[in-house]
Amino acid sequence: MKNLSKEEFEIYCLLIAADADFDITKQELIAIGAHTDPQTFVRIYNGFEADSDMERLGTIREHKALYIKDELDRQNHFDSMKKVFFADGRFQAVEQSIFKMLRELI
Repeated sequence: MKNLSKEEFEIYCLLIAADADFDITKQELIAIGAHTDPQTFVRIYNGFEADSDMERLGTIREHKALYIKDELDRQNHFDSMKKVFFADGRFQAVEQSIFKMLRELI
């Protein structure tokens, strides 16, 4: 996805976190949806679903330079992502791997 606002970028990253175990749960969708209005959520979700894994990584790389300016921004971003990772009450090995990869990427 191109030209995401900061809020949209955060939603996109939260969807990546939710999809880490290849199963986005209802609890995760509710947790992510709480960060934005329904129209924005649906638009970002549809774009996320349409993107390949490589396009998703490209979106992260493009937008992190715009919105992650310092360590505080980075920490706040990951605090939000942690809530999604734990929204379904599990933090499986595959999710841990994705989280680690995202920390290195962002």
